[in-house]
Amino acid sequence: MKISELTSEMVKDYTGISDDDSDDIVGTLLMPAAKAYITGYTGLTEEQLDEHDDLAVAFCVLVNDMFTQRDYTTSIHRQVSPTVKTILSLYAVNHLR
Repeated sequence: MKISELTSEMVKDYTGISDDDSDDIVGTLLMPAAKAYITGYTGLTEEQLDEHDDLAVAFCVLVNDMFTQRDYTTSIHRQVSPTVKTILSLYAVNHLR
């Protein structure tokens, strides 16, 4: 599945977010933020993201992390999920990481 094909309902199903009150947060805030993170990390364009189906998994994990880790008191040493980092590193063309 391509990132562009994911709907907020599909992402909510993957992440286990069940309340309908979160539709706006997931669809209009977190999904665009996750896509921006992936393009910034990899250096790929949004069109190039759709060439790699496994990036959809990283996308969903990022949305889940963004939704569940909203506490401003979390450790400053918090790292990106190893799953996300591994998948994104496969396609990083900017070599800044």
